[in-house]
Amino acid sequence: MYLHSARLILRNFIDSDLESFLAYRNDPVVAKYQGWGIPYPREKGETFISSMKEKVALKENDWIQFAIALKDTDELIGDLGCHIKKDDIRQARIGFTLASKHWRKGYISEVIPCLLEYLFVDMHIHRVAADCDVDNIASFRTLEKLGFRREAHYVESFLINGVYTSEYHYGLLQREWREKFKDG
Repeated sequence: MYLHSARLILRNFIDSDLESFLAYRNDPVVAKYQGWGIPYPREKGETFISSMKEKVALKENDWIQFAIALKDTDELIGDLGCHIKKDDIRQARIGFTLASKHWRKGYISEVIPCLLEYLFVDMHIHRVAADCDVDNIASFRTLEKLGFRREAHYVESFLINGVYTSEYHYGLLQREWREKFKDG
């Protein structure tokens, strides 16, 4: 997988991504709204990268995480995940993580459309969903800016570090994306 925008590339993970990956996975402000605990062990990072670097295609009922890297330096700055539903291969779910030193630079708003274009045009996906913690204002504002519609508010539905948190769920249809970004 290799997609690109003006400043970023979306690619498979490579072994040299490990240190950057561990740095943001072990950053408490990044992990705050994520499902992994910290410390995030090196062995787990090695296993994760090993499993992701060989994936070349989205498959039914499987998550794939793509590395988000700066185009100029190929430095890993985050990841963008995608899952194709088990019971409907025309529906996908996405999720994203970005190293905190790269927040507020518009990177996620720049890279998600690359993946959406691939999903909606090349894979003919009908619907893409995403969710985020209700307190993760930057994430839900980004999703809304990209045309995602808030479809649900689940109260105390997701367990993070022994505490139930609330989530917003979002959806975007292929026709909505086309109307907003392709035809309009």
